[in-house]
Amino acid sequence: MDKFIKTLDRARWKLLSMKNVVGVGVGPKQVGMNRTEQPAIIVFVKKKEPLESLSREQQVPFKINGLETDVIEIGEVRLLDVDRKKLSRPAQPGLSIGHYRVSAGTFGAVVKDRNTGEKLILSNNHILANASSGMMGEQQ
Repeated sequence: MDKFIKTLDRARWKLLSMKNVVGVGVGPKQVGMNRTEQPAIIVFVKKKEPLESLSREQQVPFKINGLETDVIEIGEVRLLDVDRKKLSRPAQPGLSIGHYRVSAGTFGAVVKDRNTGEKLILSNNHILANASSGMMGEQQ
């Protein structure tokens, strides 16, 4: 994985300067909606375009330094709110939230319980519940 990270460090600014690219990273390559075991340099774009509609300079290379790339469409990336202490209703994923005994964290996503269909908030224990200090489940 180090080779992927080093390659991304060298290619980052060139990739980010490309039209439509909104982010880069390293992770498992996706085929359709399924993750594979194959690592790749991930290039996040607002909208995937057919290769034939892109100029050569706008095309993400299939490989960088011999390493696979993967282009993933994620839409427009935008900051929801600059003031993390501002009350926002309704709450939206990406906003700052937290248990009263921690500084803050991120509201990750709205998910549904598989069995009941009930809507739930996805985040981390230390952000919402503060049930442990991360030290073998001890109560704080």
